[in-house]
Amino acid sequence: MNRFASWWKEGVIYQIYPRSFQDSNGDGIGDLRGIIERLDYLKWLGIVAIWLSPIFRSPMHDFGYDISDYKSIDPIFGNNDDIDELIKKAHQSGIRIILDMVLNHTSNQHPWFIESAKGIPQPKRSFYIWQDPVKGKKPNKWKAAFGGNAWEFDAVSGQYYLHSFLKEQPDLNWRNPDVEEAIFKELSFWLEKQVDGFRLDVINLIVKDEAFRNNPFAWGQTIRPYDMQQHIFDRDRPETHEILKRMRSHIDTYENRMLVGEIMVEKPGNPRIVASYQGEDGDELNLAFNFSFNWLPMKAKTFEQTAQIWYESLGLQRWPCWVLSNHDVTRAITRFGNQEEKARIAAMFLLTQKGTPFLYYGEEIGMKDKRVTRNQIQDPVGKRYWPFHPGRDGQRRPMQWGPSRQFCQSDVSPWLPYHPEHKKNNVETQIADVNSLLHMYRNLIAIRNHDEALRIGRIKFLQHDIPDVLCYVRESEALIRLILLNFSKKEREIPSSLIAHALGDPSFRVLFNTRQDQIQETSDSIILRGYQGLLLCEGE
Repeated sequence: MNRFASWWKEGVIYQIYPRSFQDSNGDGIGDLRGIIERLDYLKWLGIVAIWLSPIFRSPMHDFGYDISDYKSIDPIFGNNDDIDELIKKAHQSGIRIILDMVLNHTSNQHPWFIESAKGIPQPKRSFYIWQDPVKGKKPNKWKAAFGGNAWEFDAVSGQYYLHSFLKEQPDLNWRNPDVEEAIFKELSFWLEKQVDGFRLDVINLIVKDEAFRNNPFAWGQTIRPYDMQQHIFDRDRPETHEILKRMRSHIDTYENRMLVGEIMVEKPGNPRIVASYQGEDGDELNLAFNFSFNWLPMKAKTFEQTAQIWYESLGLQRWPCWVLSNHDVTRAITRFGNQEEKARIAAMFLLTQKGTPFLYYGEEIGMKDKRVTRNQIQDPVGKRYWPFHPGRDGQRRPMQWGPSRQFCQSDVSPWLPYHPEHKKNNVETQIADVNSLLHMYRNLIAIRNHDEALRIGRIKFLQHDIPDVLCYVRESEALIRLILLNFSKKEREIPSSLIAHALGDPSFRVLFNTRQDQIQETSDSIILRGYQGLLLCEGE
């Protein structure tokens, strides 16, 4: 494969929620062969890798985030031959494969836990976190993220086991070196199959306080008991960093592989904690998700300040990554009022920052959220905790390929209903319209893929007094690019002197424009129209 020696730094990565991407066998559920069928589209889009949400064998209490066999594909998605073919054909198309690994916990149907639960003398007992009752009650007051207490009583042994999420998701005991060795073998199984990397689910939770101290109380605007604790003893323990260093060393024995981690933090997030999991010397995770932009209001100054904090937190040794949407949060376009013009500005921000952009399937066509009705809920979390948690089905609806049933390619109903707009907003319609959001994404990705300054160059935000406008420069040794983003519906004047100073040249060329109309110039400025973004370079 020739695309980018440091592919995880330089290319755009595309997240697929496999249930919702493409159904190849007419059962209403997306699968691996469906993804194979859509590789040409992904190559056309210009992405360098796909991250697949969990596809391993699972009883699906949390739709795959409860793994019962790390080495087996769940029959819902296909089989091991299908993933082998996907890896091979994706590589032939210049696309890498990243698998979602859940390492904090397994399913309670995993053979390790089944053996562990047989009783205290079992060899696998210490693979999980078991504790005696304390004064006849639970070992401590830790809460589970999906509701209730984090401890489940086992009548066979008279002990409790820990589950940070559902009771069907018992936490592994990473203080046991045998667990680390076993997990590294599971990773090697896929690395030998030429998988290019792993996304690590809630990786900062894997080590718990050895003394099981209670978390302090936290004040907050929430009705969720989990959020009423400061999670200092059930996550972010210092031993986690040593484990990640060893994991990174293990991954690095294979050529050109990567680790990207989900770091679970409270809103509005703590970028410094997130950055710490890449290691002080960049020797832990290759990338770590900073979710600050998953709930920010769309304001220029807020975006700039948050980006600056992220860059400062990482320093020069660690590489940033950027994400606006994923399978757990409301899609960005919906957070921005379902307005495409705002989505265009957000997309240009995402694709012109220093670091690795992640796209969520359908983001490139402006797929929107819409909650399903109560009787349509599929998300186990929504079923269990409605109405306090409506579930995550809204952001997981089937990919909108065309006005007809192109997700299923049959008369069967998909596992979730299509978004009501799917007939007018879809890939087929947008491919036919060169001015569509999809073409904007594709064109900007193509520019990025061929532009050293945008892929790996430095970034500098420019100081100015123009309201609602972001101005920043991307620069490599040979190239300089100026990005102007208007976060307002009002026109804004950009002084020619600012452009000349940024580019080192009084003349400029437009490399990219989020709008189709011509640039309006005055004698000493250019006019940025409402929600317009420009990418400029020096020269006539």
